[in-house]
Amino acid sequence: MQGGTERRPRSAAMKWLAAFLLLALACPVSAQEDAAAAAHRAWLQGLVARLADDGGPRDLALAALLRDVVRQGEGDAPVAADPQTRIWRETAFARAGTDVVALNLIAAGAGADEAVRGRALARWRQLEPGNLAPWLLDDGAGVDASLGAARTTRGFNGHFFAQLRAIVAALDRHPPAPEQAALLIGVPDAPATSQGYAAAMGMSLLVARTLPALQPLSEACREAIAAGPVSERGAACRSAARLLAGADMMLLRMVGLGMAEDLAADADAQRAAREARRRFDWQMLEWGRLSVAAEAGGLEDLVRLLADPAITGEPALVERLLTEAGIPLQPPAGWQPPRGG
Repeated sequence: MQGGTERRPRSAAMKWLAAFLLLALACPVSAQEDAAAAAHRAWLQGLVARLADDGGPRDLALAALLRDVVRQGEGDAPVAADPQTRIWRETAFARAGTDVVALNLIAAGAGADEAVRGRALARWRQLEPGNLAPWLLDDGAGVDASLGAARTTRGFNGHFFAQLRAIVAALDRHPPAPEQAALLIGVPDAPATSQGYAAAMGMSLLVARTLPALQPLSEACREAIAAGPVSERGAACRSAARLLAGADMMLLRMVGLGMAEDLAADADAQRAAREARRRFDWQMLEWGRLSVAAEAGGLEDLVRLLADPAITGEPALVERLLTEAGIPLQPPAGWQPPRGG
């Protein structure tokens, strides 16, 4: 929603994530594709079957999600559900009970099995009525319902790291075979360990498939800006901005902070929003610098901190890394982020 040309800091860790995402979705493999991509695809195909055999709700939901990835190939559009993924998701939902992580993984199959996806999100809303996340993830709910929920919910928790831990645990149980690992792990431009490979795979899946589509909300709130700061929709948008600014992923926080600045009702709110954005930009810039210097762009730090239950989301990870490096969480007085030309 920002109209300026400010260049936002980006983490160098996203370089390996973007590269791995391309590898993760490189299916099917042609005769011209390299051996690493072929090994990755072969591992994925076997992994789907083994997870389905495990039979837990998280296992079945992840098997369905990975089967979608294998079937999707190189296209960007979600594939239509097939009978097997539908059975796995329905069974996962029947077994999930109050397991919010399993419900998240069921809902991650965007564009496929919409009926069970909707039921998973509805149950999540019942289990966590104060959480805006299942509203924004529900494309069928509509922006008015999401804005209404923003007035009554208390936070945004997509359980991103809980899902990532579940994926890493599942992939750790079924690592690549030795001949596959020889092509995928510990080679140039690849994770150094099997846990790193699992974490990179999990991140690529979750970033691609579990973040909400915020364009409808953004467009609705642009209209609220035009209507003036005292409009009912403007108040709902400010609530949504506040909740997103406290989300468990840095990208969502950036969106929320930008909305808060655009929707500020008075000069004091505008100053507070700009100061919060300045703190965010400082942390992102310093995290990016740490990632440049870290092994595998910070991937091994991610693996290490996933083992710490106190790291409940990406913001907690960033703050821990900055603190470990002796970098203050608050920017120096007068500091401003770099701006593009």
